[in-house]
Amino acid sequence: MSKEWFKRVYVCTKPYLLMIFLQTSYAVNGLVIKSALNKGLNHYTFSVYRNAFAALFFAPFAFFLERKIRPKMTISIFLKIMLVGLLGPVIDLNLLYAGMKFTTTTFAAAMRNIVPVITFVMAVIFRS
Repeated sequence: MSKEWFKRVYVCTKPYLLMIFLQTSYAVNGLVIKSALNKGLNHYTFSVYRNAFAALFFAPFAFFLERKIRPKMTISIFLKIMLVGLLGPVIDLNLLYAGMKFTTTTFAAAMRNIVPVITFVMAVIFRS
């Protein structure tokens, strides 16, 4: 078996391996969150910690990599960013964690797949 064969197999299977890794990490994440919620962690507190960590991690990338292409901050743009930030991760995660607290991890993961449907319905309702 040559080096070229391994390279070809790696290139062909990389998307599948990454998808398996992603789904496995989602499953482990769900189990860890369910365990933490069962031990008494408040789902609002967990949501705040998760969003704060994500903001601290991604803010430098956004600041330095998009410094020259981002538009000037106006009140309209600021309000739109705040609305998207509130509706996206905050409400979604709080509802997911509340659901995980009262149901099984499997049911909460299945219910999370409704998010694209709700997004589509909201886009149809609020389109201009």
